[in-house]
Amino acid sequence: MAAMYILTGHKKGISSLQLARDLGVTQKTAWFMNHRIRLIMGEPAPPPLDNTVEVDETYVGGKLPLMNRGRRKKIQESGKDNKVAVMGLLERDGKARLTVIGGNTFKDVVRDNVKTTAVVVTDTHLSYVGLAKEYAAHLSVNHSRSEYRNGIAYTNSVEGFFSCLKRSIYGIYHSVSPKHLHRYCEETSFRFNTRQIKDADRFIYTLQKVEGRLTYKSLTQKT
Repeated sequence: MAAMYILTGHKKGISSLQLARDLGVTQKTAWFMNHRIRLIMGEPAPPPLDNTVEVDETYVGGKLPLMNRGRRKKIQESGKDNKVAVMGLLERDGKARLTVIGGNTFKDVVRDNVKTTAVVVTDTHLSYVGLAKEYAAHLSVNHSRSEYRNGIAYTNSVEGFFSCLKRSIYGIYHSVSPKHLHRYCEETSFRFNTRQIKDADRFIYTLQKVEGRLTYKSLTQKT
């Protein structure tokens, strides 16, 4: 419960090393507790967003030139991109969420998270072409032409939302594996959506969401 209060109260999260020092436990125990609390922060079946919804994507992952030689060589030999695509969806004057795109298309993620009665606002990425046929409207801004606002069409809010995730990774966690990235996304979304309530109320709200249990075996098993 102490770990839950600390993690939900910190505005940018808390590392497992710092939590271990605060509670007098091992780093391994603190890391496990952090992930169990992040599971509680998530929403198993979140309601779809409506009204005007900003949608944008970003990529999370270290830069190869800045990695140590062993890790850089491992990534290069695997032939895989070290970046993971994350989509942000923000309902103006409402809730927001981050989700790992994975093997889905951009439009698949939008369909899963936004009501068809909504006005969707994106940039001009080709993957969003065709949304106008499925939603009340689809507005876009052309960033390649330095267009960042056109009436109600802008994605500044969701881009600011991305900074919450990236600041926590750069400043607090320093490194996040693709396997666990979705939980850090859930933590950031939870923190953003509860930013208007007091720490004590947020703690009580988190306690009320407790359901199920994340085991250490399932957390650490290789995928």
